[in-house]
Amino acid sequence: MNNFQVDFLRAIKDIQEDSVGIAMCDNTEAKSKEETLYSITYDVIYRIMELLDGYGDDKVGKIDIVKRSTGESLKENPNIELHDRIVEYIKKL
Repeated sequence: MNNFQVDFLRAIKDIQEDSVGIAMCDNTEAKSKEETLYSITYDVIYRIMELLDGYGDDKVGKIDIVKRSTGESLKENPNIELHDRIVEYIKKL
């Protein structure tokens, strides 16, 4: 693998480890299993979107995702920050 691939995958690993660590420290006993799972997955998804937007790991930088068949960019037309927009689509309990 090239350096960019290694840096990107390491950043994803770090997001997972941090999110699990945060969840393990959450002593809220009132949370159901469903609430816990939504909380963890929300955190992971949000932080991956931050990573794609260029926040979170300087080695990775800003990433764009392009649909090969059409050339459409996930982040352009209009320009969006994925981590800001994802909150409209995923649950956080």
